[in-house]
Amino acid sequence: MAHKFATYEIEDDLKSKGYKHIIGVDEVGRGCEHKNAEVLTTEGWKYYTEIDVKTDKVLSYTDTGNIVWQSPDCVIEQDFEGDLIELKNRSVHILVTPDHCFDVLSRTFKRDKNNNNRLKMTGYAFRGRKSVNDLVDNDFIPRGGVWEGEKVENFILPAIPKNKYNNSSKDYFEKSIPMTLWVSFMGIYLAEGYTLCDENNGNYKVVIPQMEYSDHYGCIESLLKQLPFDVKTNARGFSIYDKQLAVYMKQFGDVYSKHIPYYVKNLSIDLLNIFIVWAIKGDGACYTNKNKQQVCVYYTSSIKLKDDFEELLLKAGWTYKTSFREPSDIYIHRKLVKKENQKGCFEIRLRRNNKIACTFLHKSLVSYNGKVFCLSLPKYHNFYVRRNGTGYFTGNCGSGPVVACAVYIPEENIPKFIGRVKDSKQLSEKQRIDIVLELSNKCEYALGIIGNSIIDKINILQATKKAMKLAIDKVPIEYKDYALIDGTAVLDDLGIPQQAIIKGDTKSISIAMASIIAKVERDSIMQQMHTYYPHYQWDKNKGYLTKAHIKAIQQYGVTEFHRRSFNKVG
Repeated sequence: MAHKFATYEIEDDLKSKGYKHIIGVDEVGRGCEHKNAEVLTTEGWKYYTEIDVKTDKVLSYTDTGNIVWQSPDCVIEQDFEGDLIELKNRSVHILVTPDHCFDVLSRTFKRDKNNNNRLKMTGYAFRGRKSVNDLVDNDFIPRGGVWEGEKVENFILPAIPKNKYNNSSKDYFEKSIPMTLWVSFMGIYLAEGYTLCDENNGNYKVVIPQMEYSDHYGCIESLLKQLPFDVKTNARGFSIYDKQLAVYMKQFGDVYSKHIPYYVKNLSIDLLNIFIVWAIKGDGACYTNKNKQQVCVYYTSSIKLKDDFEELLLKAGWTYKTSFREPSDIYIHRKLVKKENQKGCFEIRLRRNNKIACTFLHKSLVSYNGKVFCLSLPKYHNFYVRRNGTGYFTGNCGSGPVVACAVYIPEENIPKFIGRVKDSKQLSEKQRIDIVLELSNKCEYALGIIGNSIIDKINILQATKKAMKLAIDKVPIEYKDYALIDGTAVLDDLGIPQQAIIKGDTKSISIAMASIIAKVERDSIMQQMHTYYPHYQWDKNKGYLTKAHIKAIQQYGVTEFHRRSFNKVG
């Protein structure tokens, strides 16, 4: 799809209103996600507008392959008008701005001495950060990692007071239950069970329905009899008459509001997988498909349980694809149950592939006009999002210095650039340099550069505003009557009228020129830094943490130019 060139129409309109000197302002781009992505936080799945940076943490992927929680600095919100990049296959759906970045992995190999010294794949290694437009076929985007949860030996069932209607009854003291048994019970209960608590009649019981002829009846019975409760069995399932257990289990909701307790989701991988096995026994299935691969599916009618189960799968080393199954007419025990008398359920298909192979992604452009979002993070510069029933680790803002430019082009020089200037990301490096060389003696411009030390102290959004304000302040007063600013930024104490223009670098030739100058200047800074420290290869990676860059950091350490808030740097 062709990208149109910027015009002088906005500037002409302002000049007709009496503004003689109009400057365009832009900075190097910051990549964002479409607003429909949900972020995994410690408080569940949230849209960007729901995230509280004071209390919420997000899940990030480290360069060692682990996944950890960290607190975001801020939520970044911008207006966007133009083409988003869509990457899609049957397993994943990515929708981001053209300058969005991802942490990428590559396959690692070694020579196999036992097989004629042929190359043998040994795994995956962190390769660096790459723009969505720079992804190649041998790149992989992480969808999961290694979770180091809590290894807990025993679960303590809380004590409760005696029955107030029976003075002769005793208090229910704490019960210690092996955690392996407890997560097994939690898995089967949240899938199949329910609780009855009738305080007036003193009737408390936990029920696990299961037909006697089912495949799992025997193993469920064996599990329940290992617990410190009185279990009654019959042809339709199991009943546990225990007030202490019933009172505790009631808090986890009914069939449409069940959820997994927070402490279970934070357990170690082995305990999480025990939970998964028993949850599938209760309300799922495992079978071998036509390709002789095992397929496991879990079903639930609870939105909250579906959300929790997806988080638990991610931490346990699985990925997933969730869809909603509309109800249909079915026969249960030879009796027809009409679809209008049923509710639909979520189907979660478990998968082991926790990496996205870019070679199998279909790329397209999606026209969009609306809000886009991102997070500013202090360390691991990615976080987990989901869209259309599946998720992946997406990159965040916060890579390298922020460079902003404010530029005034005299009206007599405008014709030289009409039909040549557009969004800097849509021009080649040579085209950008040629335009800047020609422009240098035909306009007035100034730069605002915010380095790594300041970005480490304030978030990327504030650093961007600071860079823009600095650039504007440097333009001589006689060349600035009005400022056109790309995006939605409103700058304080500017001293002149201003107008924010969504996707301004595609509409205003002044803003587009500022975008080009800022991009060329940032690349030039990286080239100059390369002359001081050539072993970091900044002339090629422009400061992004490629595999070679990280290797150089490990060998030579960090410099005064590095951002120490990066987990691979500081």
